[in-house]
Amino acid sequence: MRKLMVLALLAVALAAGPVVGPSPAESAFPGANGKIVFASDRDGNWEIYVMNADGSGQVKLTNNLADDQFPAWSADGTKIAFSRDCDIYVMNADGSGQTNLTNDLLTCDGQPTWPPDGSKIVFHSDSEIYVMDADGSNRTNLTNSPEDEYDPAWSPDGSKIAFAALPAEPGGGRIDVMDADGGNRITLFGEGGIVGGVEWSPDGSKIAFANGGPPGPVIEIYVIGADGMNLQQLTSIGVVTGWPAWSPDGTKIAFASDVDGDSEIYVMDADGSGQTQLTDNAAQDEAPNWQRLLVYSFSGFFRPVDNPPVLNSVKAGSGMPVKFSLGGDQGLDIFATGYPRSQRINCDMSTLLDAIEETVTAGSSSLSYDPIADQYVYVWKTDKAWASTCRQLIVRLNDGTDHVANFKFK
Repeated sequence: MRKLMVLALLAVALAAGPVVGPSPAESAFPGANGKIVFASDRDGNWEIYVMNADGSGQVKLTNNLADDQFPAWSADGTKIAFSRDCDIYVMNADGSGQTNLTNDLLTCDGQPTWPPDGSKIVFHSDSEIYVMDADGSNRTNLTNSPEDEYDPAWSPDGSKIAFAALPAEPGGGRIDVMDADGGNRITLFGEGGIVGGVEWSPDGSKIAFANGGPPGPVIEIYVIGADGMNLQQLTSIGVVTGWPAWSPDGTKIAFASDVDGDSEIYVMDADGSGQTQLTDNAAQDEAPNWQRLLVYSFSGFFRPVDNPPVLNSVKAGSGMPVKFSLGGDQGLDIFATGYPRSQRINCDMSTLLDAIEETVTAGSSSLSYDPIADQYVYVWKTDKAWASTCRQLIVRLNDGTDHVANFKFK
Protein backbone atom coordinates (compact mmCIF):
# COMPACT_ATOMS: atom_id res chain seq x y z
CA MET A 1 0.00 0.00 0.00
CA ARG A 2 1.35 3.44 -0.89
CA LYS A 3 2.53 5.75 1.85
CA LEU A 4 -0.09 7.95 3.43
CA MET A 5 2.46 10.28 5.02
CA VAL A 6 6.06 10.14 6.11
CA LEU A 7 5.34 10.83 9.75
CA ALA A 8 7.37 9.98 12.83
CA LEU A 9 4.26 10.49 14.96
CA LEU A 10 2.36 7.72 13.20
CA ALA A 11 5.26 5.36 13.67
CA VAL A 12 5.03 5.99 17.42
CA ALA A 13 1.26 5.54 17.36
CA LEU A 14 1.52 2.36 15.32
CA ALA A 15 3.81 0.85 17.92
CA ALA A 16 1.18 1.62 20.53
CA GLY A 17 -1.70 -0.03 18.67
CA PRO A 18 -4.24 0.64 15.90
CA VAL A 19 -4.02 4.05 14.28
CA VAL A 20 -6.01 6.44 12.21
CA GLY A 21 -3.83 8.74 10.10
CA PRO A 22 -4.60 12.44 9.92
CA SER A 23 -6.44 11.62 6.67
CA PRO A 24 -6.33 12.32 3.01
CA ALA A 25 -8.14 15.47 2.01
CA GLU A 26 -11.38 15.52 0.15
CA SER A 27 -13.77 18.19 -0.99
CA ALA A 28 -17.20 19.00 0.40
CA PHE A 29 -19.76 20.60 -1.89
CA PRO A 30 -22.99 22.31 -0.78
CA GLY A 31 -26.19 20.30 -1.09
CA ALA A 32 -28.35 17.77 0.70
CA ASN A 33 -26.71 15.02 2.77
CA GLY A 34 -26.40 11.66 1.05
CA LYS A 35 -24.49 8.49 1.87
CA ILE A 36 -21.08 8.16 3.49
CA VAL A 37 -18.38 6.23 1.64
CA PHE A 38 -15.41 4.87 3.61
CA ALA A 39 -12.60 2.32 3.58
CA SER A 40 -12.48 -0.78 5.80
CA ASP A 41 -10.27 -3.84 6.19
CA ARG A 42 -13.04 -5.86 7.91
CA ASP A 43 -12.80 -8.56 5.23
CA GLY A 44 -9.05 -9.02 5.50
CA ASN A 45 -7.88 -6.27 3.15
CA TRP A 46 -8.91 -2.71 2.40
CA GLU A 47 -12.13 -2.29 0.43
CA ILE A 48 -14.53 0.59 -0.24
CA TYR A 49 -17.89 0.56 1.55
CA VAL A 50 -20.89 2.88 1.59
CA MET A 51 -23.53 3.43 4.28
CA ASN A 52 -26.43 5.68 5.12
CA ALA A 53 -25.67 8.83 7.11
CA ASP A 54 -26.91 7.12 10.32
CA GLY A 55 -24.57 4.13 9.86
CA SER A 56 -27.21 1.73 8.56
CA GLY A 57 -27.16 -0.11 5.25
CA GLN A 58 -23.41 -0.78 5.05
CA VAL A 59 -22.56 -2.22 1.61
CA LYS A 60 -19.20 -3.25 0.11
CA LEU A 61 -18.54 -1.66 -3.29
CA THR A 62 -15.16 -3.22 -4.17
CA ASN A 63 -13.94 -6.78 -3.78
CA ASN A 64 -10.39 -7.71 -4.80
CA LEU A 65 -7.00 -8.63 -3.38
CA ALA A 66 -5.59 -5.10 -3.69
CA ASP A 67 -5.91 -2.34 -1.09
CA ASP A 68 -8.74 0.07 -2.00
CA GLN A 69 -8.67 3.27 0.07
CA PHE A 70 -9.28 7.02 0.24
CA PRO A 71 -12.67 7.24 -1.54
CA ALA A 72 -14.00 10.63 -2.65
CA TRP A 73 -17.43 11.44 -4.09
CA SER A 74 -17.70 13.56 -7.21
CA ALA A 75 -19.58 16.83 -6.72
CA ASP A 76 -22.69 15.46 -8.43
CA GLY A 77 -22.70 12.37 -6.20
CA THR A 78 -22.66 9.90 -9.10
CA LYS A 79 -19.03 8.70 -9.05
CA ILE A 80 -16.36 7.75 -6.52
CA ALA A 81 -12.63 8.18 -7.05
CA PHE A 82 -10.35 6.04 -4.88
CA SER A 83 -6.86 4.57 -4.74
CA ARG A 84 -6.09 0.93 -5.43
CA ASP A 85 -2.58 0.22 -4.24
CA CYS A 86 -0.59 2.86 -6.16
CA ASP A 87 -3.14 3.79 -8.84
CA ILE A 88 -6.22 6.00 -8.92
CA TYR A 89 -9.51 4.47 -9.99
CA VAL A 90 -13.00 5.83 -10.52
CA MET A 91 -16.29 3.93 -10.29
CA ASN A 92 -20.00 4.58 -10.32
CA ALA A 93 -21.83 5.14 -7.04
CA ASP A 94 -22.96 1.50 -6.97
CA GLY A 95 -19.43 0.14 -7.47
CA SER A 96 -19.80 -0.64 -11.16
CA GLY A 97 -17.56 0.60 -13.95
CA GLN A 98 -14.26 0.49 -12.02
CA THR A 99 -11.63 2.15 -14.24
CA ASN A 100 -7.90 2.70 -13.70
CA LEU A 101 -7.04 6.33 -14.49
CA THR A 102 -3.28 6.36 -13.80
CA ASN A 103 -1.91 2.85 -14.47
CA ASP A 104 1.67 3.96 -13.87
CA LEU A 105 4.20 1.50 -12.44
CA LEU A 106 6.78 4.24 -11.84
CA THR A 107 4.78 6.39 -9.41
CA CYS A 108 2.59 5.87 -6.37
CA ASP A 109 -0.65 7.84 -6.73
CA GLY A 110 -3.51 8.34 -4.31
CA GLN A 111 -5.71 10.70 -2.28
CA PRO A 112 -7.89 11.81 -5.22
CA THR A 113 -10.38 14.65 -4.93
CA TRP A 114 -12.68 16.37 -7.43
CA PRO A 115 -13.40 19.99 -8.37
CA PRO A 116 -17.03 21.15 -8.40
CA ASP A 117 -17.43 20.71 -12.17
CA GLY A 118 -16.03 17.15 -12.14
CA SER A 119 -13.69 17.88 -15.04
CA LYS A 120 -10.43 17.07 -13.24
CA ILE A 121 -8.96 15.15 -10.32
CA VAL A 122 -6.24 16.49 -8.04
CA PHE A 123 -4.14 13.87 -6.24
CA HIS A 124 -0.95 13.02 -4.36
CA SER A 125 1.82 11.38 -6.35
CA ASP A 126 4.94 10.32 -4.46
CA SER A 127 5.66 13.63 -2.66
CA GLU A 128 3.95 16.13 -4.98
CA ILE A 129 0.45 17.39 -5.80
CA TYR A 130 -0.69 16.64 -9.35
CA VAL A 131 -3.83 17.33 -11.36
CA MET A 132 -5.21 15.43 -14.33
CA ASP A 133 -8.33 15.43 -16.45
CA ALA A 134 -11.15 13.23 -15.15
CA ASP A 135 -10.29 10.60 -17.75
CA GLY A 136 -6.67 10.37 -16.52
CA SER A 137 -5.09 12.45 -19.30
CA ASN A 138 -2.99 15.63 -19.06
CA ARG A 139 -1.20 14.80 -15.83
CA THR A 140 0.48 17.97 -14.44
CA ASN A 141 2.67 18.60 -11.37
CA LEU A 142 1.33 21.61 -9.43
CA THR A 143 3.89 21.90 -6.61
CA ASN A 144 7.41 20.92 -7.76
CA SER A 145 9.08 21.29 -4.37
CA PRO A 146 11.44 19.21 -2.18
CA GLU A 147 8.80 18.91 0.58
CA ASP A 148 6.36 16.07 1.09
CA GLU A 149 3.01 17.49 -0.06
CA TYR A 150 -0.19 15.51 0.31
CA ASP A 151 -3.93 15.60 1.09
CA PRO A 152 -5.07 18.05 -1.63
CA ALA A 153 -8.60 19.47 -1.38
CA TRP A 154 -10.37 21.55 -3.99
CA SER A 155 -12.36 24.56 -2.75
CA PRO A 156 -16.12 24.42 -3.40
CA ASP A 157 -15.86 27.18 -6.01
CA GLY A 158 -13.00 25.41 -7.79
CA SER A 159 -10.57 28.33 -7.57
CA LYS A 160 -8.21 27.07 -4.82
CA ILE A 161 -6.53 23.88 -3.66
CA ALA A 162 -5.58 23.43 -0.02
CA PHE A 163 -3.09 20.74 0.98
CA ALA A 164 -0.71 19.62 3.71
CA ALA A 165 3.06 20.01 3.52
CA LEU A 166 5.74 18.33 5.59
CA PRO A 167 9.24 19.82 5.33
CA ALA A 168 12.36 17.72 5.84
CA GLU A 169 12.76 18.88 9.46
CA PRO A 170 10.38 17.23 11.98
CA GLY A 171 7.53 19.09 13.61
CA GLY A 172 6.99 21.56 10.78
CA GLY A 173 3.69 20.47 9.26
CA ARG A 174 1.68 23.16 7.45
CA ILE A 175 -1.60 23.75 5.64
CA ASP A 176 -0.95 25.64 2.40
CA VAL A 177 -3.37 27.03 -0.19
CA MET A 178 -2.68 27.70 -3.85
CA ASP A 179 -4.61 28.64 -6.95
CA ALA A 180 -6.02 25.74 -8.93
CA ASP A 181 -3.17 26.08 -11.44
CA GLY A 182 -0.52 25.90 -8.70
CA GLY A 183 0.19 29.63 -8.45
CA ASN A 184 0.03 32.06 -5.51
CA ARG A 185 0.91 29.52 -2.82
CA ILE A 186 0.49 30.78 0.75
CA THR A 187 0.64 29.19 4.21
CA LEU A 188 -2.67 29.10 6.06
CA PHE A 189 -1.59 27.20 9.16
CA GLY A 190 2.03 26.70 10.13
CA GLU A 191 1.97 25.75 13.79
CA GLY A 192 1.45 22.03 13.42
CA GLY A 193 3.55 19.05 14.25
CA ILE A 194 1.75 16.58 11.99
CA VAL A 195 -1.12 17.88 9.87
CA GLY A 196 -3.44 16.32 7.31
CA GLY A 197 -7.05 15.60 6.43
CA VAL A 198 -7.57 18.95 4.77
CA GLU A 199 -11.19 19.59 3.77
CA TRP A 200 -13.06 22.78 2.90
CA SER A 201 -16.47 23.42 4.40
CA PRO A 202 -19.26 23.40 1.78
CA ASP A 203 -19.55 27.21 1.88
CA GLY A 204 -15.80 27.63 1.50
CA SER A 205 -15.44 29.68 4.68
CA LYS A 206 -13.54 27.11 6.78
CA ILE A 207 -11.09 24.27 6.46
CA ALA A 208 -11.17 21.22 8.72
CA PHE A 209 -7.97 19.27 9.30
CA ALA A 210 -6.24 16.91 11.70
CA ASN A 211 -3.29 18.06 13.78
CA GLY A 212 -1.20 16.43 16.47
CA GLY A 213 2.16 15.67 18.14
CA PRO A 214 4.90 15.13 18.50
CA PRO A 215 5.63 14.23 21.26
CA GLY A 216 2.74 11.78 21.73
CA PRO A 217 0.48 9.68 19.50
CA VAL A 218 -2.49 12.05 19.79
CA ILE A 219 -4.18 13.66 16.79
CA GLU A 220 -7.29 15.85 17.03
CA ILE A 221 -9.57 17.64 14.57
CA TYR A 222 -9.43 21.41 14.11
CA VAL A 223 -11.10 24.01 11.90
CA ILE A 224 -9.63 27.28 10.72
CA GLY A 225 -11.06 30.12 8.68
CA ALA A 226 -10.20 30.16 5.00
CA ASP A 227 -8.35 33.41 5.77
CA GLY A 228 -6.15 31.66 8.35
CA MET A 229 -8.02 33.14 11.33
CA ASN A 230 -10.19 31.68 14.11
CA LEU A 231 -8.44 28.37 14.76
CA GLN A 232 -10.67 26.06 16.82
CA GLN A 233 -10.08 22.58 18.23
CA LEU A 234 -13.21 20.44 17.74
CA THR A 235 -12.21 17.16 19.39
CA SER A 236 -10.38 16.40 22.63
CA ILE A 237 -10.56 12.63 22.56
CA GLY A 238 -6.92 12.03 23.45
CA VAL A 239 -6.22 9.35 20.83
CA VAL A 240 -5.53 9.29 17.09
CA THR A 241 -8.54 11.02 15.53
CA GLY A 242 -8.77 12.30 11.98
CA TRP A 243 -10.27 11.98 8.50
CA PRO A 244 -12.73 14.92 8.92
CA ALA A 245 -15.45 15.05 6.23
CA TRP A 246 -18.08 17.80 6.18
CA SER A 247 -21.68 16.97 5.43
CA PRO A 248 -22.90 18.79 2.29
CA ASP A 249 -25.31 20.92 4.36
CA GLY A 250 -22.40 22.03 6.57
CA THR A 251 -24.01 20.98 9.87
CA LYS A 252 -22.05 17.76 10.53
CA ILE A 253 -18.52 16.37 10.29
CA ALA A 254 -17.85 12.66 9.91
CA PHE A 255 -14.49 11.43 11.20
CA ALA A 256 -12.60 8.36 12.37
CA SER A 257 -11.11 7.66 15.79
CA ASP A 258 -9.49 4.70 17.54
CA VAL A 259 -11.05 5.60 20.89
CA ASP A 260 -12.34 2.03 21.34
CA GLY A 261 -9.03 0.42 20.35
CA ASP A 262 -9.63 0.23 16.61
CA SER A 263 -10.61 2.83 14.06
CA GLU A 264 -14.36 3.49 13.73
CA ILE A 265 -16.42 6.09 11.88
CA TYR A 266 -18.15 8.76 13.96
CA VAL A 267 -20.19 11.87 13.23
CA MET A 268 -20.44 15.10 15.21
CA ASP A 269 -22.03 18.51 14.91
CA ALA A 270 -19.90 21.08 13.11
CA ASP A 271 -18.96 22.65 16.46
CA GLY A 272 -17.60 19.33 17.79
CA SER A 273 -20.60 18.44 19.95
CA GLY A 274 -22.92 15.43 19.66
CA GLN A 275 -20.29 12.84 18.78
CA THR A 276 -22.01 9.62 17.66
CA GLN A 277 -20.46 6.30 16.60
CA LEU A 278 -21.60 4.96 13.20
CA THR A 279 -19.54 1.77 12.73
CA ASP A 280 -18.65 -0.86 15.32
CA ASN A 281 -16.44 -3.83 14.51
CA ALA A 282 -12.98 -5.18 15.31
CA ALA A 283 -11.49 -3.93 12.04
CA GLN A 284 -10.25 -0.54 10.87
CA ASP A 285 -12.87 1.80 9.33
CA GLU A 286 -11.37 5.00 7.97
CA ALA A 287 -11.49 7.82 5.39
CA PRO A 288 -15.20 8.79 5.39
CA ASN A 289 -16.48 11.07 2.66
CA TRP A 290 -20.00 12.45 2.41
CA GLN A 291 -22.08 12.27 -0.74
CA ARG A 292 -23.73 15.43 -1.99
CA LEU A 293 -27.31 14.95 -3.17
CA LEU A 294 -28.19 17.44 -5.85
CA VAL A 295 -31.33 19.43 -5.07
CA TYR A 296 -31.79 22.22 -7.59
CA SER A 297 -33.94 25.23 -6.82
CA PHE A 298 -36.21 25.07 -9.89
CA SER A 299 -39.11 27.54 -9.82
CA GLY A 300 -40.62 26.97 -13.26
CA PHE A 301 -39.98 28.03 -16.83
CA PHE A 302 -39.68 31.72 -17.71
CA ARG A 303 -41.18 33.59 -20.65
CA PRO A 304 -41.58 33.01 -23.51
CA VAL A 305 -42.54 29.50 -22.36
CA ASP A 306 -45.60 29.21 -20.13
CA ASN A 307 -45.89 26.45 -17.56
CA PRO A 308 -48.74 23.87 -17.51
CA PRO A 309 -51.67 23.93 -17.90
CA VAL A 310 -50.93 26.44 -20.68
CA LEU A 311 -50.45 24.93 -24.16
CA ASN A 312 -47.74 26.99 -25.87
CA SER A 313 -48.38 27.69 -29.56
CA VAL A 314 -45.22 27.69 -31.71
CA LYS A 315 -44.21 27.29 -35.34
CA ALA A 316 -42.83 23.83 -36.08
CA GLY A 317 -39.19 23.92 -37.08
CA SER A 318 -38.32 26.99 -35.03
CA GLY A 319 -35.81 27.13 -32.19
CA MET A 320 -37.44 27.49 -28.79
CA PRO A 321 -35.53 29.32 -26.00
CA VAL A 322 -36.50 27.42 -22.85
CA LYS A 323 -35.41 29.54 -19.87
CA PHE A 324 -35.21 28.54 -16.20
CA SER A 325 -33.16 29.10 -13.05
CA LEU A 326 -31.57 26.62 -10.64
CA GLY A 327 -30.64 29.15 -7.99
CA GLY A 328 -27.17 29.98 -9.27
CA ASP A 329 -24.60 28.60 -11.67
CA GLN A 330 -24.67 24.80 -11.33
CA GLY A 331 -22.46 24.20 -14.36
CA LEU A 332 -23.68 22.86 -17.71
CA ASP A 333 -23.84 19.19 -16.72
CA ILE A 334 -27.32 19.54 -15.26
CA PHE A 335 -29.44 17.23 -17.43
CA ALA A 336 -29.99 13.54 -16.80
CA THR A 337 -28.68 11.24 -19.52
CA GLY A 338 -30.94 11.31 -22.58
CA TYR A 339 -32.73 14.51 -21.61
CA PRO A 340 -34.34 16.89 -22.48
CA ARG A 341 -36.66 14.86 -24.68
CA SER A 342 -40.18 15.30 -26.01
CA GLN A 343 -43.17 13.07 -26.53
CA ARG A 344 -46.40 13.47 -28.48
CA ILE A 345 -49.50 14.31 -26.44
CA ASN A 346 -53.19 14.72 -27.15
CA CYS A 347 -54.07 18.25 -28.30
CA ASP A 348 -57.63 17.89 -27.02
CA MET A 349 -56.84 19.35 -23.60
CA SER A 350 -58.83 21.72 -21.43
CA THR A 351 -55.95 24.18 -21.27
CA LEU A 352 -55.28 27.79 -22.07
CA LEU A 353 -53.56 28.49 -25.39
CA ASP A 354 -50.74 31.04 -25.53
CA ALA A 355 -48.71 31.99 -28.60
CA ILE A 356 -44.90 32.06 -28.24
CA GLU A 357 -43.60 35.61 -28.62
CA GLU A 358 -39.90 34.75 -29.03
CA THR A 359 -38.11 32.18 -31.15
CA VAL A 360 -34.54 31.80 -32.40
CA THR A 361 -33.08 30.46 -35.60
CA ALA A 362 -33.33 26.69 -35.46
CA GLY A 363 -30.06 24.79 -35.27
CA SER A 364 -28.72 22.11 -32.95
CA SER A 365 -30.20 22.13 -29.47
CA SER A 366 -27.85 23.84 -27.01
CA LEU A 367 -27.55 24.91 -23.36
CA SER A 368 -25.98 28.08 -21.94
CA TYR A 369 -26.02 30.01 -18.67
CA ASP A 370 -26.56 33.76 -18.30
CA PRO A 371 -24.92 34.84 -15.00
CA ILE A 372 -26.46 38.32 -15.10
CA ALA A 373 -30.02 37.04 -15.33
CA ASP A 374 -29.19 33.85 -13.38
CA GLN A 375 -30.95 31.89 -16.09
CA TYR A 376 -30.21 28.78 -18.08
CA VAL A 377 -31.25 28.93 -21.73
CA TYR A 378 -31.88 25.65 -23.50
CA VAL A 379 -32.52 26.23 -27.20
CA TRP A 380 -34.81 23.40 -28.23
CA LYS A 381 -34.61 22.55 -31.93
CA THR A 382 -38.10 21.63 -33.05
CA ASP A 383 -39.00 19.65 -36.17
CA LYS A 384 -41.07 20.88 -39.11
CA ALA A 385 -42.70 17.44 -39.20
CA TRP A 386 -44.36 18.24 -35.86
CA ALA A 387 -46.78 20.70 -37.52
CA SER A 388 -50.42 20.19 -36.47
CA THR A 389 -49.38 18.06 -33.48
CA CYS A 390 -48.87 18.64 -29.78
CA ARG A 391 -45.81 17.59 -27.79
CA GLN A 392 -44.59 17.71 -24.22
CA LEU A 393 -41.00 18.77 -23.52
CA ILE A 394 -39.56 16.84 -20.57
CA VAL A 395 -36.57 18.39 -18.82
CA ARG A 396 -35.14 15.84 -16.39
CA LEU A 397 -32.36 17.24 -14.24
CA ASN A 398 -29.61 15.15 -12.71
CA ASP A 399 -31.14 15.62 -9.28
CA GLY A 400 -33.87 13.25 -10.53
CA THR A 401 -36.65 15.83 -10.92
CA ASP A 402 -38.80 16.22 -14.04
CA HIS A 403 -40.14 19.54 -15.36
CA VAL A 404 -42.49 19.72 -18.33
CA ALA A 405 -43.97 22.24 -20.75
CA ASN A 406 -46.64 21.56 -23.39
CA PHE A 407 -46.60 22.82 -27.00
CA LYS A 408 -48.95 22.97 -29.98
CA PHE A 409 -47.14 23.20 -33.31
CA LYS A 410 -48.50 25.05 -36.31
